This record gives sequence, structure tokens and C-alpha cells, in this order.
Amino acid sequence: MNGTSTETDNADMFETPGQLLRLEREKRELSAQDIAKRIHLDIKIIEAIEKDSSENMPSAIYVRGYLRSYAKIVGANADKIIELYNADSPPPMPEILPEVKPPSQVSSNDKPVKAFTYLITLGLVLLLLVWYQSNFIVDTKDGTSNDKTRINGVDTTYTIVTHPDSWQSPKPDTIEEAETSITTEPSTTTSSNELLKLQAFNEEQTIDISTTQASNDDSSISTGTGSDAIELKLTGDSWIEIYDTNNNRLFHDLALAGKQYNIKGTAPFNVLLGYSKGVNLKFNGKPVETEIHSKNGVARFTLPE
Repeated sequence: MNGTSTETDNADMFETPGQLLRLEREKRELSAQDIAKRIHLDIKIIEAIEKDSSENMPSAIYVRGYLRSYAKIVGANADKIIELYNADSPPPMPEILPEVKPPSQVSSNDKPVKAFTYLITLGLVLLLLVWYQSNFIVDTKDGTSNDKTRINGVDTTYTIVTHPDSWQSPKPDTIEEAETSITTEPSTTTSSNELLKLQAFNEEQTIDISTTQASNDDSSISTGTGSDAIELKLTGDSWIEIYDTNNNRLFHDLALAGKQYNIKGTAPFNVLLGYSKGVNLKFNGKPVETEIHSKNGVARFTLPE
């Protein structure tokens, strides 16, 4: 009871925590240096605490820790010391929390979204215009290609006609018909230039007729020597191979439709017809039935059978 009353009297006499702690230290015959060593603080901080000075002191939370440790060493009431310190010290500033805004969501009304939408729309419109122009707008230059061109009042437009290779200009059936057509004209109306043109035309007809006869002669082809003969008449193109008894190659080529091939050699012959239906074959003047040897259109056999 006496100890409690003494502490109460000391608290009433010394109203500051620094004075109260210094009094308790002196009672125990301790120096400020002893307190600094035990708390592991600089002597200047101990002196500032006893003088109730806030100069060069850390924040209040650290000072409260120092006061509590100091009071525990000297046997003072730590709660009373903290209470006195809080009464003399300004209240701590309230902690200001930063304003937290929720992340904004992108909407269709935002300017970047609108600009991007406009760009996409413009690109689609341009693509549609290009497609329409390339598919539905006809070049006007093509429409004027049929306009007649006149030089000095003369129409110079012409049309190029391309004929197939097999096409030939019409000719008189015979040279006599051409000559008859010439003689039927009155001699008084035929000029010298027209006679020259007709003579040149007759010469061209003579050359064409001789060429046609020569080509007809080429339709029959003979090859080889020997006592045996094979005659081939083609109604369709066919690959043909013929070898004689000594395996000599007598024919190895594509035979053309409309041609006749006469091949001589020494029998027996090994024959291959790539298209047997297009070949009429005779061996030494006798017809040979090739279809009995045909398989999928290809015939392979030996003559004589």
C-alpha cells in the first residue's frame, strides 16, 4: 500500500513522463548512460526523453516503445507513462487511404471505339465499291471499238477471221472450169491486168493440185525387205511395234489414221497393236483377225499364228 501511494504522489508531483522516469532512475542510482546501454539507444535520445523534448526524435510510435522499455528498467508504471505522453503529444494524423477507383469498362460510346468502328465501316464500303466497279461497270473503250475509222473519206475498218489449219479457200473443180469462165467473158472487156491475175491464179491451182496428189501418194508407206509382208490400214491412230524372227525392229512408231503401211521382213513376226480396233491387218495378203488377241484395246500376237 505504501508503494502504491508513493507512485501516485510522484505522478502528481511530476506531470511529464520524462521527469517521472528521471526521478525513478535517480532513485535506483542509475545514470542515463546505463539506461542507454540497456535499451541500446543513443544517450542523446535518453536525455531528450527526460527533458520531454521532441527535437530529433523519431515518430511517436517509436517513442512510446522507448518509454515502455525505460519504465520497465526503473520499475515505473508503463501505462501511466504512456498516458502522460499521449496527453502532451498531438494525436496521430489519421491515415489517408488513397482513393481507389474501379477500372472503367470500355463502352461503345468511347471515342477510340467509335473511331475504330468508323474505320472498319469505311474500309468495307471501299471494298464494296471496288468489287462493284470490277464486276458491273463495263469499260466504255470497248464500246467504241466498233466505230468506223475513215481516212480521206474511205472506211479502213476490217475484221480478222481466223480459220482452222484444215480450211482451204474454195477452188474451181478443174482447171478447165476456170479456163471456161475466162473464155466466157468478152475479150473486149478483159484488160491486160486481169489476164495477168488469171494466169497467176491458174498457176496456183496447178501447184495446189500437184501438192494434193503428192500428199495422197504419201498415204502409203513401205519399209523393210524380206519374203513375208504385213499390210496395215489405219482407221484410227495406233501405236504399233513389229519385230522379225531375228528380233530386228521393223516398225516402232505411232501409225496415223488414213495411212497404209506395207512392212516386209522374215517371219515369224512379233506384233503389238496399241489400238487394235483402228487397225486392219493382212499377212501375206490374207486378213488377220486381231480382236481375238485384244485385251482392253491392246493386241499382242505372233504371225503366222
